[in-house]
Amino acid sequence: MTTRRRFLASTGSTVAATAISSAESTTSPKEKPLLSFGLMADCQYVDADQVGTRFYRESPRKLAEAIHELNKCDLAFTFHLGDFIDRDFKSFADLKPIVAKLKSRLYHVLGNHDFEVAENLRSKVPAELGLTDTYYAIRQAGFRFLFLDTTEVSTYRYPAGDARTAMAKAELKKLSASGKSYAQPWNSRASDAQLTWLAGQLEKATSARESVLVFGHHPVLPEEAHCSWNRSALDQLLRKFPCCKAYLNGHRHSGGYKAKEGLHYLTLHGMLDTKDNAFSCARLFPSRLEIRGFGRQPSRTLEFR
Repeated sequence: MTTRRRFLASTGSTVAATAISSAESTTSPKEKPLLSFGLMADCQYVDADQVGTRFYRESPRKLAEAIHELNKCDLAFTFHLGDFIDRDFKSFADLKPIVAKLKSRLYHVLGNHDFEVAENLRSKVPAELGLTDTYYAIRQAGFRFLFLDTTEVSTYRYPAGDARTAMAKAELKKLSASGKSYAQPWNSRASDAQLTWLAGQLEKATSARESVLVFGHHPVLPEEAHCSWNRSALDQLLRKFPCCKAYLNGHRHSGGYKAKEGLHYLTLHGMLDTKDNAFSCARLFPSRLEIRGFGRQPSRTLEFR
């Protein structure tokens, strides 16, 4: 054991130990990635006491630690996949000085807990996360990155008296009657109009010979209690286009993974849970995505179809 490894083992640092383990299994230095990006999910901070494995007051420390490590990487951008805060709107302001230290641009997707704020403040949430459009695309290095809004049709996003809330409640009741495990009020879905936009983006990517990575908050697969209400429609649409290589999301804090017909579905571990951190640095190659996990987040290579 080298002196460096001995030191890391003696510190008991999960993040440092993961970094060493991942570094030993990376690609040959002769092969350079197209780009690299950071991945985080479910920071879910609020100034509140611990509940079960949810250590709310640890989230600022974990976020700062993640940013410190990610700043050591040459990142094109960083993504946070929903539930940046929990309950208190002022939590956004508490986290801003921390994320201001991130060297790469931070992109967000919306999560259910982001909207668990006072009813009159819910409409302000997207702007607090720097979003002018709640679903959007960016293009770089022959890849198209598509960010979905899986909170668009929900029982929690709009005021109680809003017609959209009533329609979502009726949909949830019908879904629950069908016996679906994901018929839960903390879940929701992208609208039909958003799916039309997604199909259009996939068609454009196919024509441009681009590969696609899709990001959201709610899982699609494996099917379980945290999935998007329209997970089946999303799955069918994404698998229809060979240009689509992977769908990555948060929401289920214990993570998850399933491959279907060569398409990868990866749920990231939530930063909030336990005292250990969870985040990743992803290296993107034409044929694969190498995810170097820190803390509770496992490392994984997604080979593209």
